[in-house]
Amino acid sequence: MKIAYFLGTFKVEDGVTSVILSLVREAQKRGIETMIVTGWAEDPSITTSKVIEVSSVPFPLYKDYKLPLPGMRGFEKALGEFKPDIIHVHSPDTIAWAALKYAKKNKIPIVATYHTNFCQYLSYYYLSALEPLVWEMLRKLYKKMDFVTSPSHTVSQELINLGIKKTYTIPWGVEPTRFNKSFYSNEWRNKILKGENKKIILYVGRLIWYKDFRTFIETYNLLKKKRDDFVVVIAGDGPIKKELEDAMPEAIFLGHIGGKDLSEAYASSDLFFSASSTENFANVPLEAMSSGIIPVLANIGGIKVLIENKNIGLLCEPKNSKDFYEKINMILDNPVLQNEMLTNGANFIKNYTWEKVFDDIWQKCLEIIKK
Repeated sequence: MKIAYFLGTFKVEDGVTSVILSLVREAQKRGIETMIVTGWAEDPSITTSKVIEVSSVPFPLYKDYKLPLPGMRGFEKALGEFKPDIIHVHSPDTIAWAALKYAKKNKIPIVATYHTNFCQYLSYYYLSALEPLVWEMLRKLYKKMDFVTSPSHTVSQELINLGIKKTYTIPWGVEPTRFNKSFYSNEWRNKILKGENKKIILYVGRLIWYKDFRTFIETYNLLKKKRDDFVVVIAGDGPIKKELEDAMPEAIFLGHIGGKDLSEAYASSDLFFSASSTENFANVPLEAMSSGIIPVLANIGGIKVLIENKNIGLLCEPKNSKDFYEKINMILDNPVLQNEMLTNGANFIKNYTWEKVFDDIWQKCLEIIKK
């Protein structure tokens, strides 16, 4: 069996890329061949899958991302030689329409995963008026797919309400061998804390304003006014890094990290904090819980369904820095609550593995292939 994965930009520090890398690893464990088709691969060596790049131009709203040029010319020959049994689309842009055209022309099943609620980003670029148009384009694209998956029940229901009835919710997973408490490192903590007895509050992800960093900064400043027993560590890169460094001069910026460095950062921290209110279903809270730290997140998106009422993390009102501040204090000041949440989180996360994610998607793919 062979799968061709399509996405607009194959960027190292990106949630969609992370999902595809995990799916590729699971596919290869089962002897399934894979190919990735993209408008730009920042570093093709991060995967053992074959990567095909097509011509692209910078995405106008975010120059670090590329918009593939329309049409099949850039991948048609290579895909014809690869002969995929199914095509899996991961970004609803020009490359998705090209993949759809190729699939219909060659009578190959095509499915899609909707990762991000793109309409939520429009307000950050003062383009909210375009939301109805964007939803209509998404509706037209996804209605032509054999089925669509989303990691969030909330977003799945939005798609179903648009008339995309073959929509299934399959939450993301985590790789427990990569993210677990065995990576705890006193050496890493000492390097960060320089011998001081403080707590480490960790953020992992892209540094861009639509991740609600204004709320993050406000929360940081509120915490700084009350206490001096913590250090904020930010693992990630992006266009606003310099502005964040200026706004939070005592925070430690690691840049983009991966592999063992990332595993150690998670396992050796005390709390994970993200103020982002634009997530459909982020991977990083699952990685944090698997690594034995407590997430504090905005009460929005698919992750809230997993966390609420399970006592495995704290949810805050989106964009409300005072609420984030109070919830972070609640955890830092309450060791009993910390231990209870850590125990609950460790038991909870066992049900969320990439092996299960891949199997759930693949079983649905096999039903389509066999028709």
